[in-house]
Amino acid sequence: MADAFDRFLADSLAPPERVADRKFVAGVQARILLEEGLARERRALLASLATQLAALLAVAAAVWTLGHATPVGEWFTQYSAPGLAVLLLAFAFVVALFSSAGRSPLRGLELG
Repeated sequence: MADAFDRFLADSLAPPERVADRKFVAGVQARILLEEGLARERRALLASLATQLAALLAVAAAVWTLGHATPVGEWFTQYSAPGLAVLLLAFAFVVALFSSAGRSPLRGLELG
């Protein structure tokens, strides 16, 4: 008798059965896809940042090494204006090189 009462009680207190809300489910799935895409973009941006920082450190180390070489130091002492122009051109080249990647943050993000 307890089993019959338990079944009656469970049936009485259970919420009514209904069809799933398709619009809500589609919205949740779209948000999941968006979050996955954003996570992929975050990982790609961090990898790109690490690569660019490594390249920048390599360029800085090369400039530092060249700057401490005796012939280069003597040349900069004698020709400071052209030396400054060369440094500015090199800096502009490095900036142009790093900014040429120019990727869109939402590239490859598809919701459908």
